[in-house]
Amino acid sequence: MTHKPVNAFGFTGEKTRYHTDLPDYETKPPRPYDRTGVLLDWVGTGKRVLELGCASGYMSRYMTQKRGCTVTGIEIDPDAAKEAADACSEVLVRDLSSRAWSHGLPEKTFEVVVMGDVLEHLVHPDQILNDVRRLLTDDGSIVVCLPNVLHWLTRLRMLFGRFEYQDWGTLDRTHLRFFTLTTARQLIERAGYEITNSAVAFGGPLALRAPWILNAAARISPGMVAFQVLFKARPIRSPR
Repeated sequence: MTHKPVNAFGFTGEKTRYHTDLPDYETKPPRPYDRTGVLLDWVGTGKRVLELGCASGYMSRYMTQKRGCTVTGIEIDPDAAKEAADACSEVLVRDLSSRAWSHGLPEKTFEVVVMGDVLEHLVHPDQILNDVRRLLTDDGSIVVCLPNVLHWLTRLRMLFGRFEYQDWGTLDRTHLRFFTLTTARQLIERAGYEITNSAVAFGGPLALRAPWILNAAARISPGMVAFQVLFKARPIRSPR
């Protein structure tokens, strides 16, 4: 399976961690390189969705209002969760690092579980993927977005001896795990999932001003230009 280059939405640092304004994809379809557009496309319409790390609910709101989905959100920040409350049928303030994060959530309920920019913040992301399996319906799927630590800008900084944490981006100071395109795929597959779709996302000013340059480069070396990698996957069911 080849990676499809996707232009990331909102990776310029102009938005806060907990809020992003999404364009109206219904009246103006997203470009083929729009990261958030791809994630929403993978979710689909009219689905029962669990969004882990829903932040202020900007994606939950879009899925609810524009795609007819029913969304349950999980968020650790109580202020962000309060803002997301009007976008979700329910928002639970919980720490995904706690083994009790899924307490009370019924098994085989959600058709899609969204984990956008979440797993890299956790000590045991593999455990979350295992926990999610029991929450999915038999034909359910996960949608995951992870940063690529081998992005060309990060490589350049390391070449000059710089490894400095930041408020956002690949070296976000809250990241506990770092992934490449290969290890991101391995994380999902080793947790018992079959990857059905994958894409890479660009980031930075060049992605907004000249995406065709990154698009061409991604066909040659996706691991060099990918800011993030996106996956859609489904659990591998054990034979009866």
